[in-house]
Amino acid sequence: MDEVKLVRVKWIEFKNNESGLKIERIYFNRDITLLVGLSGAGKTQILNAVEYSLNFAIRNDIILRPYNVHVGIEIGEDIYEWNYNIQKDSKAQILFDSHEKYYIAEERLLKNGECIFARSNNKVEVIGYQGVPQPKKDESLLLQYSEDEQFEKLISGIRKLYSVEMEIAVRGGVPSDVFGDMKSMVKSRMNRDKKPDFRIFSHLSVPYKIYIAKNFYYEEIFVKIFSAVKELFMEIEDIDVIEDRNRDMYLVSIDVYGHRLLQHDISNGMLKSIYYIVELYTMPENSLVLIDEFENGLGVNCIDVLSDLILNERNDLQFIITSHHPKIINQIEKNKWKIIERNLETVKNIGSNEFGIGNSQHDAYFNLVNRWEFEGKI
Repeated sequence: MDEVKLVRVKWIEFKNNESGLKIERIYFNRDITLLVGLSGAGKTQILNAVEYSLNFAIRNDIILRPYNVHVGIEIGEDIYEWNYNIQKDSKAQILFDSHEKYYIAEERLLKNGECIFARSNNKVEVIGYQGVPQPKKDESLLLQYSEDEQFEKLISGIRKLYSVEMEIAVRGGVPSDVFGDMKSMVKSRMNRDKKPDFRIFSHLSVPYKIYIAKNFYYEEIFVKIFSAVKELFMEIEDIDVIEDRNRDMYLVSIDVYGHRLLQHDISNGMLKSIYYIVELYTMPENSLVLIDEFENGLGVNCIDVLSDLILNERNDLQFIITSHHPKIINQIEKNKWKIIERNLETVKNIGSNEFGIGNSQHDAYFNLVNRWEFEGKI
């Protein structure tokens, strides 16, 4: 199969069947979508709905939630529409298990408007099959048919869309034995393939990627990473990943004014900025990047540089971002904004023209805030 290149999430609709929370259809831009709204408006719920759905499509370890979701995905020249409806299983015997039992009551996939498969309770139809085995009640049909040739392109595309987790637990190191196993595997791969495309390592955590870029002849990648870090923090003289024998872990380290600081001694803002930079330079092509409240834990100078990196460095990526910070909001064109408001249990997107924030990018954020203040929301 030809490599899947262009992949984008086009839109999503969401309903929690138990709480009643509903997200009306929201369309995403092909490059960057900024979700703007007051706290509690539903921005994070939108990110969560996208991330949950992509995970649910390709993984078998996802805990079922009572969600009814309809999502549109563009892959090359094809448009896929996927809907799934998860309900509580009233027949389940919950005597010794504290978790609620759920099952997939309905699921349907369209490709360019044509139905590819559909299931409703115990009835399943798949195009091209006279009879199909009874599907698992707790796994998507996409996952169960992922090895089938007619679904290969879609599954490959969704794996490219698998969201890159940017809100990382930056304090955690890697156990020495685990890191040692990784080094052995990388050396073996290098001996076999000389210098493979760095993208094969893009799913690894940040410490691994720093180590591989610096120590296995990916100088061009390491130089980009270090140059971006240096632009933010002139005092940093080197970045590495070294073993802390006292903790029996490998940790990110930096050299500052001739002194070496290990991960636990680096400020949270500096460490998080380094992680952002590494991820942005090493994540796979056509990844979907979800960032909730981008500014959290970052200094003002970091916000400027990292915003520019997001907007200008990786044109192949699709970003869906939430933010309350005027510096970030004002740097993103207002036609990329989705203004999110919540009315009782319904979350919806209101266009900037309908919202009346004017034509000037410079004044748009202030007009938006002034409107909320006038309406007594802030």
